[in-house]
Amino acid sequence: MRRAFILTWVITATTFGSMQEKVSIGDFTKSTTEHIINQIEQPFVVRSILGVVVRKEGFREPLPDVLFEIQGPDADRKIRKGRTAQNGRFKIAHVPLGTYKFKATLNGFQSVMGTIVVSRKAKQKEEIKVQMSTGV
Repeated sequence: MRRAFILTWVITATTFGSMQEKVSIGDFTKSTTEHIINQIEQPFVVRSILGVVVRKEGFREPLPDVLFEIQGPDADRKIRKGRTAQNGRFKIAHVPLGTYKFKATLNGFQSVMGTIVVSRKAKQKEEIKVQMSTGV
């Protein structure tokens, strides 16, 4: 009986300890509380990587401190990162033209992934607008 209790405690302690570390999904960062990742099917077509992240529910208030990562362009696996400011806005400067995967992550919220196309053909003031739902 005691042996079973010790084994259970070791498994619980090991699992809890590993949850505290940051791990990645592919090459993207994974939140320690991440359980759900929402995929946006329609790509954002923009001239530069800038935009806003807001809460999906309620008054759609801006979300500060969201980790916004892009990978690319195209097959390039380079990751560039930025964080949203208090007003929910983010910018990643000096991004070459091309197609990027993106991921927005914040503890306590469902992550969001999708595609961004950086193109000169995009509208001048087009921005990336991401809505995040509270986590479950």
